[in-house]
Amino acid sequence: MSDLVRLSKQHVEPASATLALAFRNYAMLQYTFPDETERERMVPYYCQMVLYYGIRYGEVYATSSDFEGVAAWITSNHYPMTFWKIMRSVPMSVVRAFGKAGASRMKHPGKHIDAMHKCHAPFKHWFLLIAGVVPQFQGNGYASKLMQPMLHRMDEEGLPCYTETMDERNVSLWGHFGFRVMERSAIPDTELTTWALLRHAQQTAGDLERG
Repeated sequence: MSDLVRLSKQHVEPASATLALAFRNYAMLQYTFPDETERERMVPYYCQMVLYYGIRYGEVYATSSDFEGVAAWITSNHYPMTFWKIMRSVPMSVVRAFGKAGASRMKHPGKHIDAMHKCHAPFKHWFLLIAGVVPQFQGNGYASKLMQPMLHRMDEEGLPCYTETMDERNVSLWGHFGFRVMERSAIPDTELTTWALLRHAQQTAGDLERG
């Protein structure tokens, strides 16, 4: 983990800028904010909400102080993101900026995603809440730098990791890190498709020596 920078509240603004660049055309956010101008304005606030939550209830890391990539992880006892936990972790200014409109539009697909999560990971696990690399740095190893230390730690802890994506291109990327597709599901009454992905803890060198 020493190769990564653990983030605190003071890092939220630059970290959210990284994630906003990575997620501005993400299917869920296109669904929530179909108007491109509105989406450009709202995506940073969405990313800030997720980061504040991750910092309060989990761990958030960047590849370096230049924030080429950012990932937020929480333990399963803090998922889903409930209203009261959001209110305790996210500044009211950010909650207001994101607004009721954004939250209400996400409610329907969010329920479907939460149900899949509960179905495929009813046990103790880590949840990869969000991860993104600035587009200009993608394909240069930053995703591996961001992911591998935490995944190795999970292997040491013997804990699985769950995540989901609405971008089919990400499925093969997560497969590279050991995630397997548990379900591909069309979200009713939308044009959205989501993939549930689970990575079981893998044997480490220490496990093999002890075995």
